[in-house]
Amino acid sequence: MPHEKKKYIRFINSDYKTLFHLPDGGRVRITYPDGRQADRVCRFIDEYHTDVGGYHYHICEFAERMEQAGARYAPLDYIQDMGFYRKHFFAASEADSGPVYYIIDETDTHGFAFAPRGAEEGKKYCVFEMALNNYRPCPGKVVMWVRTLQDIHPQDWGLDPAKIKAVTQRTKTASRKPKRHKPER
Repeated sequence: MPHEKKKYIRFINSDYKTLFHLPDGGRVRITYPDGRQADRVCRFIDEYHTDVGGYHYHICEFAERMEQAGARYAPLDYIQDMGFYRKHFFAASEADSGPVYYIIDETDTHGFAFAPRGAEEGKKYCVFEMALNNYRPCPGKVVMWVRTLQDIHPQDWGLDPAKIKAVTQRTKTASRKPKRHKPER
């Protein structure tokens, strides 16, 4: 059986700016102007089409309909696969290349990255400035290194704390190794 590529659903605004991605089968919360909320399961159709709550949309059509209705939409589920996220090497000093950091969230001005392993003490998480390289946004200099998420306050940088926590923190049951049972004699 051939290896099947993982499917991620891209949500955009009507100007085609990417807002977030969902895993196939992930949920989106739609909030209407009157405060009503609707949670919908989303299915991947192809790179430009998705099924939201049983209705098929082109990704821009969904964005336009939400804007016309005055509705906002946000993810309830986040992509856990680290292979989805861009990699970058943030070095603590010029002489060091540093470990692999995964860029989990970005705004126009700042970004958040973390190194699941190999980071120096106190440098597991970082907030960095966004820079331009050939007119494309890319990671710039690190403005804050921290050891724990409690030290970073992502919302102060315009970043999504729910996404950062969901992607970087393993639940206790997920991080435990399964118990090995001894064979009965």
